[in-house]
Amino acid sequence: MRSIIAWAIRQTPAMNTLMVAILTVGVLAGLSLRREEFPQFDLELILVAVPYPGASPEEVETGICQKIEEAIRSVEGIKKITSVAKEGAGNVVVEVRADVPSVQKVLSDIQSEIDRIPSFPDLAEEPEVQQVTFRYPAITVGIISQEDANDDELGLEVREVTEKVRDDLLLIPEISVAEIVGARAYQIDVEIPEQTLRQYGLTLTDVAQRLRQRNLELPSGSIKTRGNTFLVRGKGKRIRGDEIARIPILTSPDGVVLTVDDLGTVKDEFVDTDSISRINGRPGLAIKINAGKREDLLAMATAVKDYVDNTSPPAGYEFIVWGDSSVNVRDRLDLLRRNGLQGLLLVFIVLAMFLEFRLAFWVSMGIPISLLGACGVLLYFDQTLNMLSLFAFLIALGIVVDDAIVIGENIYAHREEGKPFIRAAVDGTVEVVPSVAMSIATTVVAFMPMLFVTGTMGKFFAVMPVAVIAMLIISLLESTFILPCHLAHGHKEPVYLTAALNRFTMRTLNAFIHRVYAPLARRAVANPAVTLSAAIAVALLTSTLVTNGTVESIFFPKIDAPEISADVTFPDGTPA
Repeated sequence: MRSIIAWAIRQTPAMNTLMVAILTVGVLAGLSLRREEFPQFDLELILVAVPYPGASPEEVETGICQKIEEAIRSVEGIKKITSVAKEGAGNVVVEVRADVPSVQKVLSDIQSEIDRIPSFPDLAEEPEVQQVTFRYPAITVGIISQEDANDDELGLEVREVTEKVRDDLLLIPEISVAEIVGARAYQIDVEIPEQTLRQYGLTLTDVAQRLRQRNLELPSGSIKTRGNTFLVRGKGKRIRGDEIARIPILTSPDGVVLTVDDLGTVKDEFVDTDSISRINGRPGLAIKINAGKREDLLAMATAVKDYVDNTSPPAGYEFIVWGDSSVNVRDRLDLLRRNGLQGLLLVFIVLAMFLEFRLAFWVSMGIPISLLGACGVLLYFDQTLNMLSLFAFLIALGIVVDDAIVIGENIYAHREEGKPFIRAAVDGTVEVVPSVAMSIATTVVAFMPMLFVTGTMGKFFAVMPVAVIAMLIISLLESTFILPCHLAHGHKEPVYLTAALNRFTMRTLNAFIHRVYAPLARRAVANPAVTLSAAIAVALLTSTLVTNGTVESIFFPKIDAPEISADVTFPDGTPA
């Protein structure tokens, strides 16, 4: 170790270049890291959803859930199957084992097995198979109608305006996912009186079948000539109510054609569900902008606010914005920035008061070097700046400067013995670097198990050990090789913040050491039984306070949120 440290001190230009490279790469990495509220990842969960309108939970269980369970039970890689049968729909949640190399392969096998099920109920809709993904809402935009009319009267108009705004938002480069919240799905209703059906000998099933047969768009091959090839298609697809109304249903023997409009009425409406969407007491819809895997949360929120501020809403409408989750990330970034600057300043001032100015400066530089170097590591491992990685930086911020202080102060002590600067730097570093390395290693080992946690929590916390371990290792390397290079050179006469202040602080410190600390240390060493008994008593007291509930032990503490949510649950069958 002595020869390696001596070599590093002789290679001062190379060490300075390495320091500048770490700072430069760290700044560029910090500017390139995506910012988000929490890490985004795909869960090892596959959801199979099958709508079955009008069916009771018992019918859903026997007709949907049990058949899916039997079909996918033999798929390799499944850990657990959970079915939920409720009125009108059946959901099957499949938990995949953590050691499965590809969840998509399991999803594809499940989809194939479900497609081979021949006996789903006739009224059941097509199964939807998808992997569960966390998407955190970034910000919400509300479109409010200034007319306080009935919701049904404004429903279509508000929906059209909201869809136009959503399309405009999706054109912004920073936004990739935007969905309308609280909107009912479109539905075309065909209503034919029972008397009319009896008059023409029809049933609702007959009408539905003829609508399916005549509302199609089918490829019909191609026609080839010497110079061209023409594709032939049967274009009979209709997607609007007025087009559906012109579909022929009956043709009488005398050639008279009766359309849907002749037999009944066609309405462009929404699905028949009880849903009311109001914002600030007036009809409106909300557009929730979700943060995707490759979007920067702060840039996304800024782009949405710029759109709302610089775009005139349609006549009779207004915009409103809420639920900006980027505020939390900005606050945590500001906290990290303030803590870093305060720590840098406090370390510099305290060291400058007791030691020399040059040593205080280079010891303090360990904070930005470690922090920016860790940003480069996060970028390399495709991590992001989020609430957890910023929290990890805050944890490590108070640790990284300790090793530099120990090594720097020991080098200063060897200087005071009259040694030349280079020899003092080598001897001072070699003397304490094993202890410093072991203290850093114990903290690294404490965080390493978090790298091997599996499942959802493992993915959620994966960035924390990476950030902490990166900062600690970079801090150790900087204080072991780069810091001694800077302290191996300097003026023979040390430069103090003020000589009088330095003399005063050193006299005060020496007085405390000789009058308070040293006597207590001698008594503790002279009476090991008392010292060990006191330590054991403190440990037992702490254990007692934790086990008897005086100190609560909870996984996630309850904290106040900047919003209030209320849910009102009525008995089944309560009218809207």
